[in-house]
Amino acid sequence: MMRIRVPAASLLGRLLVAAVAVVLSGCGPPTLDVSSPESLERSAAAIREILADDEEATFDEALFYLVGIPSLGITHGAPAIDEEDLDSLQFLDGRTADNVVAEARRRRLEEVRSAVNELEARRASSRAARRDLAAFRLSEATVFKRHRGYLEWPVMEFKIENGTNHFVAMVQIRAALLKPNHPTPWLVEELEIVFFDGLAPGESGRWRIEPEQQAWIQLIDPHPDLEFVIEPMRLEALGGRVLAATDFGAVEARRLDVFYHTLSQLRASGSLVLDQPPLPSLPPLALEQVGAATAEQGAS
Repeated sequence: MMRIRVPAASLLGRLLVAAVAVVLSGCGPPTLDVSSPESLERSAAAIREILADDEEATFDEALFYLVGIPSLGITHGAPAIDEEDLDSLQFLDGRTADNVVAEARRRRLEEVRSAVNELEARRASSRAARRDLAAFRLSEATVFKRHRGYLEWPVMEFKIENGTNHFVAMVQIRAALLKPNHPTPWLVEELEIVFFDGLAPGESGRWRIEPEQQAWIQLIDPHPDLEFVIEPMRLEALGGRVLAATDFGAVEARRLDVFYHTLSQLRASGSLVLDQPPLPSLPPLALEQVGAATAEQGAS
């Protein structure tokens, strides 16, 4: 049997390398320990000690988005969470500050992309219907008021032109007041007009309709930032046969534009842009805090 003698110096060198590796493995960035509420607080505090102010703000934002508690590691007295909350926080165990921020960014990007994808799918699936609906033109919309008892009530008047090749028996219209850079209309209402004898292809005329919401009366002297949109969303022939229908209109198009802007901001910055739509789904612990704060306000 052949025996190989390892020089003492070489063996010593290997031992030193192994020892240094062990030391270095214990000198990595601190991680979260979710074994108990107290250990979570202590480990979060240890993480905060090595973070610059801007890094700590990013860490806080990530914690709020992921678990609803941005104050981990800075509370005084009792821990910010209870023993029963630990199960929902196990995904944080062993994570560094960078890992926490990366996970928050991954989830937020997924959330915004999902909202964008849903609206893009609705737009794509309704392309043919929207093309048919565009041939049924609504224009020259105005709002005036009339007295309904002691109230002043709005009346909408607009021109209808049936540019389709069908007799139309009913049109469902959506009226909306859109706010700039906002995904939710300030005011929206679905209206129906029934043409008892049918509206023939090429036929046109002016129609009046009373909306159910009195707030439309503000369009008599509209705010310059508000955009008034009135559009057909559904057409039916005599007998109730659907000619064209969509669930994607100006309201959804505006929402999609806003979501695109949020996605662009998210990709270009280190922030999660939680104040921009689509607004984040709050985790259970955040909802509890919001509920408690609301109850306190009500009691006071």
